Amino acid sequence: MTDRAYEDGKLVIRRHYKAEREDVWDAITTPERLVRWFLPISGDLRPGGRYQLEGNAGGEVVRCERPSEIGLTWEMGGGVTEVVVRLEPDGDSTVLTLSHSPVPGELIPNASPTMWGLGAGWEMGLHALEEFLSGDLPEGAAKDWIATASQEDLMAAGMRAQQISDVWTEVLG
Repeated sequence: MTDRAYEDGKLVIRRHYKAEREDVWDAITTPERLVRWFLPISGDLRPGGRYQLEGNAGGEVVRCERPSEIGLTWEMGGGVTEVVVRLEPDGDSTVLTLSHSPVPGELIPNASPTMWGLGAGWEMGLHALEEFLSGDLPEGAAKDWIATASQEDLMAAGMRAQQISDVWTEVLG
């Protein structure tokens, strides 16, 4: 289940994962696990250090409070925003809350079928995290198995991204 909100330039996504908080924490902060569902990451991954996601954003690790919160600057295309991920235990599950701000509302829905907005981009990644945690992803790096995905799988992903974008359009109202 995914909850979405947008207020005062802040995109917020909340998802429940059937995994212990420490496992989710390790999946989002350990480079060898992160590459399986998201992107390769390099740099100094400690507070004050700089990171770079391959082919995507980079920035500074602002805070890291294991296993509950990580805060980053998100530097891309000349802009700097902030991403905060919080993890809260919920029995034997974990609630992940991602906030990204400031974000202009027009960047959240998809710009086109081949250019995802921030809403679909983040949610597709968080969906892949769920598949990773449940053991449903192929072996290897996400970028490699995406590059060799069937046309049918790519079309399904595009449809899912468009459905997410449509929901974000409603949220933005």
